[in-house]
Amino acid sequence: MKKRINEQILLMAILGLTIVVVWIYTSVFKIIDQPDEKPVLTPQETKIINPQLDQEVFDELEKRSN
Repeated sequence: MKKRINEQILLMAILGLTIVVVWIYTSVFKIIDQPDEKPVLTPQETKIINPQLDQEVFDELEKRSN
């Protein structure tokens, strides 16, 4: 009985190790297979956003909270 349990544990360990090796292999292959191209941004995407905030919006929010 004890020998059978040891065999089952060994088989589960081999199966687990095989799954881990395949998982690592597919992850590495996925990283290597990615293209090295960088995305091209449009001029509108690179335009600097105006950091000035609208004070009226904050005033209205303040009125709601009171």
